[in-house]
Amino acid sequence: MKWLTSNRGSSSILVALVLIILVVFGVLAVATSSANLRLAMKHAETVKTYYNLDSEGERFLNGVYNSVQQGREKASAALRAITEGDFSGAGLPANIAEMIRATLGSLSGSGARQRYLEELYPKLVMYYAMSAITEAYPGCVASMAGDYLENAHLYSTVPVDLHFIAGKTFILEHEGSLRYLNVRIEVSDPDKEKNLEDICAVLEWRMWQEPFEYRNELDLWEGRPE
Repeated sequence: MKWLTSNRGSSSILVALVLIILVVFGVLAVATSSANLRLAMKHAETVKTYYNLDSEGERFLNGVYNSVQQGREKASAALRAITEGDFSGAGLPANIAEMIRATLGSLSGSGARQRYLEELYPKLVMYYAMSAITEAYPGCVASMAGDYLENAHLYSTVPVDLHFIAGKTFILEHEGSLRYLNVRIEVSDPDKEKNLEDICAVLEWRMWQEPFEYRNELDLWEGRPE
């Protein structure tokens, strides 16, 4: 009776099991790929946010560099005009130009006037640089010497600590939360021989985000008996 035995049923079951296994592995592969894709997209958005904030910081730093460079050029032109006695062509406000004229007139001897003009150059650089950076980024000058407020350093004949700090916080929203970049740059001692990188020192370049707030929507036991 062996010739009546058939293996068709067992082979069909085997094929079905193989198909089920392939389907399960296919679903797992698709799920894993989808999860990896979501993770990669989230990572890409995070990196994009980071570089967007970083580029804003770099733009601000370049703005400070450009302000100092413009300050150098304007200070050189103003100093030439003042040396030639053309105070109106110095490009300074009338009250400042008049105070510089009065200061020069109060000095005795060409040597004293020459020293004052030499010391006036870096002061004018800081004046023009601060004016340019505050015009581009209003309210960014976070710290500066008190006499800058009335431009008294331009008239002083004594050494003055020339520096100011420009700071700004950049904000970008990402996935419902805010990301921040704090940038603080100190501008000091704008000597003609110094590079812009030496004049403008980065004091802070810090990226951060708001603290995560966990909301407990479950009534969990706090360990205290009723």
